[in-house]
Formats: sequence, C-alpha cells, structure tokens
Amino acid sequence: MQQTSVTEAVPESLDPGPEGPGRGGFVAVLRGHLDLFLNAGSLMATTALTSLFGFAYWWLAARTAPAEAVGQASAAVSAMTLIGTIGMFGMGTMLISDLPSLRGRKWELISTCLLVAGSAATVGGLIYVGLAHWAVPGLREALGGTAATVLLVFGIALNAMTLVLDEALVGLLQGPLQLMRNAWFSVVKLVLLGVLALLPLTLDGGVLLLTWVAGMVLSVAVLGRTLRRKNMVDSVRPRASLLRGRGRATFDHNLLNLATYLPRAALPLVVTAVLSAEANASFYTAFMVLSFLAMVPGNVALTLFAVASGDRAALRSKVRMGLLICLGGGLPVSLVVAVGADRIMSLFGASYAESAGAALTILALTYVPFVFHHFFLAISRVQGTVRGAGIFAVFAGAAELLAAWYGGSRGDLTELVTWVAVVMALETVLVAPTVLRVVFARAAPEGDVVSTTSLTLHERAWLPLEYIRTVGPLTGVTAERLRAALIGLHAADPTHRAVSRLDRSGARWLHMDAEAFAGYVREAVTDLGDGPVDFDAMTRQLQAEPRGHHPVRILAGGGYVAMKVAHAYGDAGPVNTLLRELVRAAGEERAAAIAPSRRHRWALPKAWWKQFGTKPARWKQGLSFARPPHPEESELRPWTADLTVETARSAEVLGRMRVWRDEHAPGVTTSAITFAAFSVALRDLGLDPDLSGGTFLADARRYLDKGVSIDSNFCMGPYLRPEDLTDPRSIHTTLKAELATGRILTMMLLREGKILVAGAPGMPDPYPAEAPARPRPRLTFSNQGRHDVLADLPWAGDAAGRVNQSVPTLNGPEGITLTTSEMGGVLHLEATFHSSTYDPAVVARALRLVCADPAALIMAAR
Repeated sequence: MQQTSVTEAVPESLDPGPEGPGRGGFVAVLRGHLDLFLNAGSLMATTALTSLFGFAYWWLAARTAPAEAVGQASAAVSAMTLIGTIGMFGMGTMLISDLPSLRGRKWELISTCLLVAGSAATVGGLIYVGLAHWAVPGLREALGGTAATVLLVFGIALNAMTLVLDEALVGLLQGPLQLMRNAWFSVVKLVLLGVLALLPLTLDGGVLLLTWVAGMVLSVAVLGRTLRRKNMVDSVRPRASLLRGRGRATFDHNLLNLATYLPRAALPLVVTAVLSAEANASFYTAFMVLSFLAMVPGNVALTLFAVASGDRAALRSKVRMGLLICLGGGLPVSLVVAVGADRIMSLFGASYAESAGAALTILALTYVPFVFHHFFLAISRVQGTVRGAGIFAVFAGAAELLAAWYGGSRGDLTELVTWVAVVMALETVLVAPTVLRVVFARAAPEGDVVSTTSLTLHERAWLPLEYIRTVGPLTGVTAERLRAALIGLHAADPTHRAVSRLDRSGARWLHMDAEAFAGYVREAVTDLGDGPVDFDAMTRQLQAEPRGHHPVRILAGGGYVAMKVAHAYGDAGPVNTLLRELVRAAGEERAAAIAPSRRHRWALPKAWWKQFGTKPARWKQGLSFARPPHPEESELRPWTADLTVETARSAEVLGRMRVWRDEHAPGVTTSAITFAAFSVALRDLGLDPDLSGGTFLADARRYLDKGVSIDSNFCMGPYLRPEDLTDPRSIHTTLKAELATGRILTMMLLREGKILVAGAPGMPDPYPAEAPARPRPRLTFSNQGRHDVLADLPWAGDAAGRVNQSVPTLNGPEGITLTTSEMGGVLHLEATFHSSTYDPAVVARALRLVCADPAALIMAAR
C-alpha cells in the first residue's frame, strides 16, 4: 500500500444513496417526475374506478328498476355531464394555470370559481328544462315530476362545481384527493342504490338521480373534512375581485375545452345521422375502447399542464417524461387492440365484430395522433397560446365532423372512421412540430455558462465528498498570483474541470466565459493576508464551509495554501498534480498549464472484464466481500456534528519503523505499521476502538491497462477484517490478499451500476441528531503514499518543517479517519473526527504517540 493513492472515507451511515438532488439515474429521473406520475396516475385511477363502479351501478339499476326509470336516469345523468362540462366555463383549467403561481388566497379563488361554475350550470340547467318542456317532448317525459326536475337542475350545478373542484385539486398537485372524492362518490351512490333496492319501493328516475346527487354531496363532505384535517384550507370566502384580469384567460380556456370536447361528443350523432342507430351502437362501443386508451395521454397532458404551469422551466423534462409514459406504455397496448380488434368487439356480440372490428383497428391506430393532440394542447396552455390552440381545435373538430359525414355518406362505418383517421393524421403533422420543439430543445445556458459536460459515473460516485490539501510555508505564493494562474488555465482550456463550475444537482461541469470566470475566481480564492496564519485553522475553515459549486476552493495567506477539491474532480493523484502546478505557476507568476486528459468512460468495465470476465473461477471470490457490521443498539444522546482535524508529523519515525520492520516483520509496509500503532494508541488512551475491522481505501488504477490514465477519482474503500488490527503483519496480509483478488473493481462496478439506475446525490445525507452515548471509534485508514511530486514547490523551509495535510470533509458520528503520507522522508498524519464525539486532545495524543515510537506501542500490545 506504500504507493497507493486513496481518497476520503465514506462512512456507512453517510454512504451516498439515491437521495439528494443529483441526476443521472433512471430511478432518479422517475423520482424527479413523481408529481407527474402521482397526479396523472390518480386521474387514470379515477377514470378506471368510476368506469368500474359506473358499470356496476347501471347493471344493478337495470335489474332492480323498471326500464323507463333507467332511461329517465340515464338521460338525466347525460344532461348533468354535458351541461356540467359546458357550465365549468373554463374555470377548472384557469385554476390549473393560476393556482401554482398564486401566493395565498388559493381557496378563496377556488370557491369563487365554484360559485361561478355552479351559477353558469344552473342557467344551463334551466335552459335545458325549458327546451325539454316546450321543444323536445321526448326529453320532457324524461324529466319526471317537479321534484325530479328541481333535483336535476341542482345536480347539474353540483356536477359542474365538482368537476371544477377536481381540476382545482389537480392544479394544487393533490390528485390523490380528487381520486378519494371520486371513489367516495362511486361507492356511495352504488351503496345507496343497493339499499334502496332492498326496500319495498318502486325505483323511478327521480330516485336513481337522487343517489347520484347524494353521492356527490357526501363525497364533497368527506373531501372537506380531509382538507380541514390536513389544514389545507384557510378561507373559502368567495371574492369576485379575484376574477379581475382572468376573464380573457377563462374565455380562452373555455373555448379550447369546448372545441376539444364537443366534436368528439357529437361524433356518435353524425354516425347515427349518416348511417343508422345500429351502426352507431357498434361505433360507440369501439369509440369507448379508444377513449379508454386515450385516457392515458389525456390525463398525463392535464397533469403536465398543472405541473409545468408552476414551473415552466420544467416543461421540457416533463414533456419528455410524459411522452415516454404515453408512447412507451400506451402505444404497445394500442397495437394489441388494433391486432385483436375483432376479438374485442366480439365480446359485445358477433354483429359488433362484423360491423366495427375494422373500425376499431383504425381507431386504435389513431392513438399516436391523440397523444400529440393532447400534448399540443397542454404545451399551448403552459406557453400562453391558449386562444390560438382553441381556434385550431375549432377547425380541427369541424374537420373531423365533416370527414365523418363525408366518409359515412360514401360508404360504411369503416370508411367513415378511415376519413376521421386521415384528418387526425393531418392534425398530427400540424401539431407535432410544437411538441417536438419542446422535446428536442437544448437546455438554456445558465447565466454566463457557454457549455456543459456531464460527469462520468465515477465522478458522480464521489460527488458529495471533498478533500483538503494544505501545504506550506511557501515563498512567492499569494492569492492574487493563484487567481492569475487559474485565469491563465481558463484562457488555455475553458473546459478544464478546475476552472469550471460544479453543478451538483445536474451532475455537470459548467464552463464559463472569460468575464464570468474572472469574477468567479475571486470568490474561489480567498486572501488571508501576509501576516502569520494558523494552517490547522485554515484546514478547519474549509472543513466547515458548506459544499458549493466550486470544485476548487482555495485559502491563501502567510505563505500557506489550503485547497479544498471536490472528489468529483479527483483523488490524491490528480489533486497533487493540480496543487503542484497551481503553486508553481503562482510562484513563477505564469499561467497554470495542465494538459487535457482523455476521459476513459469504459476503463472500469474493461478492467473488471480483464480481472474476472475470462476467469470464471474468480467470479465467486470477486462477488463476495465483507460488509461493515450493523451498529449495535445502544443508549443515544443528542448530538451535533463538529468535524475537526488533528495533525502530527515526524522526520525520524520512518527510519525507526524500517529498522523495526526488518527485524520483526519483514516485508510489511510502513503504512500497515502506522495503522496498527494508531489502533493501539486509541485503545491505550481509553477510546475503545472497534478492532473487528476497518475501512481501507485503495487506488484501483493498478488494474488498468498500461497507458490508461484516470485523472478523476478511481478509488474504493472496502471494509476488511484483519485477524488483529493491532498487528501490522495481519493488516499487511489482509490488504495484500484483498488487492490480489481485484474485488474492489466489483464494488466500484456495482456502485456505478446503482448510480446509473438510481442517480447520485449532489450532497451527503444530513448528519443524525443523536449519537451513541458511549461511542466506539469506527476506523478508516487512508494511505496516500509518497508525495515527493511536491518536492519542487517553492518551499520556505526544510522537509522537517513543511506542512503537508490531507484531510477529508466527512465522517460519521463515531468515525475517525487516519490519513498518512510521506514527503521528503517525513511522515505526515491527519486524524479527522467530530470533536462533539471525541476529545481532540486525546486524539492528538494518539497521533503524537505514533510519531514518537510506533514500534513500542505495537510490541507492548503483544
């Protein structure tokens, strides 16, 4: 392990998982669209639920009530649906558009819209009753008596209000609540019908209608109770003033709604007029199958409108995900329906299959036009082009009706449907560019960002972690000179990661223009002045800083440089290369120059295949590795993170180690001796470390082909169980055996596979609020080997007086990470831990004991 370049420990309790804002994995992408899935899913579930219970309701009604009563009730329900939909007057879609951006008074606006919709539907209901009484005798008979007529008008108004209420809940992204309301409505009316059927009553149309109205009333009551219990409603006082300025938008939404709804609702009438009632029966059945398929894009597009109205920047990603859902899920189903159309229609009777089997095949193939039509409408609503989309929908609807009339006049139902499908295909040609422009639009640059580069998988794996290097004393190195060196590097290569901004949420390197970087670098490099500075305090200051968009963050002053580098940039090797070049360039007052390196994205799979792929005998060994022990349950205490570092160095101890090794443990590395001595020191000082095992970080570059270099992070920290963590020979043997297996390649491959699926977090998980009352140190060992590459820095002193710190910025509540390195024959030690868990003086004492006489510690432990 002497030459091993390793990186920061990842404690088990803080192991980066799929949570967090990182991007790049399939599950992470799905999680990012949870609002779309949840609300669209609830709408589809509502449709499925109401259809299922609606079928059960009418089945039970047909068997318990006279046919005349069922006819009256079905006519009343049709009137409620038609007039209620018209009576919404665009209020529902206006609420979906405005609620996400409205601050406060949301329910006052909702209640105002409910009142308007109820009033408009009441007027529509009265007009319907008047027409039925004086112009349409058939409908007059369906009205029933006075009580039933009053109930019908009330039901029409209530239906319009509940439809607006459901869309308002979608606008609030509370789709599951509208699902709950509709579920109660479906169940209550069915249960009421069942109860009435058991009573010695004659069920007429008015009684059946009463079950519908009662179901709506009770479902709204349940919803209201739920909203109050969740404290989601404050004031529901209607305020007409809230509608000021919304009249035009409401009209446009209503125009678009009616232009979309009415032509499809009128198609069965056209079929009846130009063909026959029997043909319409077959058509209506086939059209209902298509409507069930079209439920998917319709509900996804409605939810897309609701989600993107509150976050227009998300439109592109939401449209992409919505199309993936509709085309990836619905298109295969539509093809199955097209192929099996005859079988599906035969379920309703042989005559249905004969007359409408081919029609259903054609209708099923219009699924894609339905998808693009619905998405065009949703995008138009979000982008504020509702009136234009409404005018288009008017002409498109009229064209579909004319095509149906023309096709039916020339032939049979198949020809009628064919002409409608042709018109829908033409509509798709017209609307698809609008949808595809959104899908394939490039992400807008962020501020002065001119280009971006996605992080590789192994860069994403270390995205939450950072690493600090502190060196000095140096001569001629100032903050201003470091800034100039970085500006020079940016001028030569503006896409270099050291001069780019790190987008943690998007898992990207953001490359800036020269002007933006000149301002950015002043924030990245802080001048602490020329006076004396505490280099340990510099390290702690960087430890305490929150993670940000600087992949390289520097403090400079008093001849010392502390540099915090995101582990996505690199581990010890690349960081030392960067540190050396920046310090030398600053000392020589020149631009930094770091040659670009090829990004070997397939290096890990190739290395794994070389190690295991052609050698099946190694597979079992390569897939079995020890896991950290599960923490034992113990008494807890309140705890607050307070990460700190203690350091020590010695110019004599390495020589004494080698002398002892040659006599007592030939072949053992000095790092193994250091690890063992530190374990003994902690135990002797009463900290009772967990000696059952530890995390040992190692560089995986040893497994790469010759000539393949990785300039980012290519390390892993397996948990190993040496027989005796206080014996350097046991540690050395365990490490050597572990590295011989190449098992860390499997661990890295599994981790990157998890990231590919679940995404990587941009930040580590938050620290817990409690920690064990009697903590036991969980040890992590990181040997960075020789840092002699830094020998030519402009040092101001000899090797014994040089500071060379390597410090992580993360650890678990009970963790202690020991980092070791050698430079110019001097051993440098850093212990990172939480001072809220362990006494810094005790840990510092352990480091001094290791630097003083590690052999004595080890021999005394035997």
